Amino acid sequence: MRGAVCAWIVLCSAVAVVADDRPPTTPENSVPAPVSGEPASTAGGLTLQIQEFDDPVTTLQPVKPRTAALQRMLESAAWFATGRVLEGKNDFQGALTAFKKAIELDPTALAAYKALIPLCFSLNMSDDAIKYALKAVELDPGDYQLLRRLGAHQAGQNDFEGAIKLFEQAVRSPELQKHSALYVTLMRDLAVLYKATNQNDQAARCFEPVFEALQDPETYHLDFRTRAQLVQDPSTTYEKMGQVFLDAKRSELAIQAFQKAAESKKGNSGSLSFNLAQVYLQSDEAQKAHTELQKYFDTQRQSKGRSAYELLASILKKLGKSDQLIPQLEILAEKDTRNSTLQFFLADQYLAKNRLDDAEKLYRKTLETSAELQGYVGLAKVYRQQKRPAELIGSLAKAYDESGEVKGLQTEIKAIAGDEELLGKLMDAGSREMQGDPPKLDFAGAYVLANIAAEAHDPFSMTKFYRFALSLRKERAALVFEELGQYYLENKQFAEAAKIFAEASNHPELGDNKPNFLFQLAQALEFAGDTKGALQSIAAARQIIPEHPLLQFQEAWVYYHSHQYEEAIERFEKLISQYSQNRQIVRRAQFSLSNIYVMQGNMRKGEQILEDVLAESPNDPSVNNDLGYLYADQGKNLDKAESMIRKALAAEPENGAYLDSMGWVLYKQGKYKESLPYLERAVDRAAGISDETLWDHLGDVLHRLEQPEKALDAWQHALKSAQKASRPDEKLIGRLKEKIKQQQADAGALKPAQANSP
Repeated sequence: MRGAVCAWIVLCSAVAVVADDRPPTTPENSVPAPVSGEPASTAGGLTLQIQEFDDPVTTLQPVKPRTAALQRMLESAAWFATGRVLEGKNDFQGALTAFKKAIELDPTALAAYKALIPLCFSLNMSDDAIKYALKAVELDPGDYQLLRRLGAHQAGQNDFEGAIKLFEQAVRSPELQKHSALYVTLMRDLAVLYKATNQNDQAARCFEPVFEALQDPETYHLDFRTRAQLVQDPSTTYEKMGQVFLDAKRSELAIQAFQKAAESKKGNSGSLSFNLAQVYLQSDEAQKAHTELQKYFDTQRQSKGRSAYELLASILKKLGKSDQLIPQLEILAEKDTRNSTLQFFLADQYLAKNRLDDAEKLYRKTLETSAELQGYVGLAKVYRQQKRPAELIGSLAKAYDESGEVKGLQTEIKAIAGDEELLGKLMDAGSREMQGDPPKLDFAGAYVLANIAAEAHDPFSMTKFYRFALSLRKERAALVFEELGQYYLENKQFAEAAKIFAEASNHPELGDNKPNFLFQLAQALEFAGDTKGALQSIAAARQIIPEHPLLQFQEAWVYYHSHQYEEAIERFEKLISQYSQNRQIVRRAQFSLSNIYVMQGNMRKGEQILEDVLAESPNDPSVNNDLGYLYADQGKNLDKAESMIRKALAAEPENGAYLDSMGWVLYKQGKYKESLPYLERAVDRAAGISDETLWDHLGDVLHRLEQPEKALDAWQHALKSAQKASRPDEKLIGRLKEKIKQQQADAGALKPAQANSP
């Protein structure tokens, strides 16, 4: 009995909650006070008496003392138990601290990591939760349940690559039964992810057991609920799976899936015929494909939209009968006059064959009953080719009215802007329509003309039409001022941009938008070299919204851009502390701080900030690019840098900064030919404020490839851009001048620079 009581006391000592954040006591560093009596010294250590007449209790002296590693494990277990107690008392911050101490003492404490995951999610610490979850699956790679939950979270964050890796690890777990409902569900999740990332072969591989399980649910132990969920899931319909099998060229499975789709309530004979036509065409049985597709047309269904007529064109091309496309479409169109998709498709074919009168007639006729964007765009193409400016303005205006945006008109806008003769006629026609009383030109027409002028880099016409649009619809002032100001900002006309944003911030119709325009005004003023005005603009915005983190960030950025680094550091660090839960603002501040330290020459500190961010968010494209570029620019960790930048590019393939980083790391590795396409694309997409570095890099690569004239042109472009900056980088300008001078002096015989030279 005495031994049991003593053991209970020792256990309580081991798991006691310590309010002052000291480590839990253990039998080796603390001894509970006796209930009564005085402790006495003995040769074996301390002795205790529980009651007055009890025999003394001697502390245990182990034959084999604990190792330091075992001691840390025991202390870790004590902190874990403490965390559980605190969690049960709703002291979540205390529990968080305890669990963290547990893993500090024992980095293999799996239970502590698993306890931290839901706790961090509940405290809105998602990045930390993911970090602990990844460590947990590293310690227990067979935990398919955790892997699945973690994969689902990563997919929700659009990190499909990371999610796929986790799901693949889950399905490979030896603990997961391969003929189970959970396995089937996991394979469905994987298939959907592979399909979303255009990995058709892998998607088909994963969909195969899902398809089998739906046919034979008993083999996979599918319960009624799981099977019902799979059947009702839009991503796992038989038709969707059949399309995946078709895309992966697994024709037999595709046919089986399409037939099951037709047999189910969600399928129909028309869709089956269309799907079978796709399979037969893929199998080089074009005549069978034509026969099946005709069955679909006979039902006069429209569910497949333009795809059906595009498939007909492909089949006829395979049969060597492309000249029959228009006649067959005309027969179909005559029978199905209410099918606007078919009518517009036929009109498109007339247009492609330069039968402009037939195309115009059919577009106009169909638009009488179906006012659709594709019809107005098609009509605009006709008028563009016929160079009929008044009619072109009208069709573009109606297209804009139909869609409410110019996104669907971009191809036409670019084509018009590139036709100098038509462009002049169009601007003149628009100007004449403005003069009427009332004017013929409406808001939509003026707005589209302003966008065309902007594409053609005609600021005079652009401003004129934007201003006219504004006079017609003052409630659209925010849109007009935003686009007008951004045009000047992107074209480095900062003073003009500042005027526009200043006007917008004082516009009587834009009171609710005032902070936003003051924010943009600050950016334009700072780029124009007016730091004082930029700070005043931010101060005015903060009077309206005192505690908005983005305004505070912009203030710090102004100090950063104006090279007032200490003031910028102070504000960025305050921002990180004040808005620690706002991950977006924190990240932006961290990136800015890293840049400041690099510009101050403290490369290691700049790297460390980015390395810490990478540890928390290993799949974040920005940090992979920025840190990879920083490594590359110093000529170190080049293989790692290339891998990181490729990850960033996979997420954003057309990002100019990422393309430049990719080209630069390849250059540093001496892969000049591989580097060139990336840098050419980078300068092509340089829509940012500063592009001199991109042109400088391109010049270096062209020089290495012994293309001296092109290299000289790139460096001159870089120099011109650098000299126009509001705060020119004198070091960069000096390097560029030296390169240009040497290139010109040596007539292309510039001494080879080392790959890691500036």
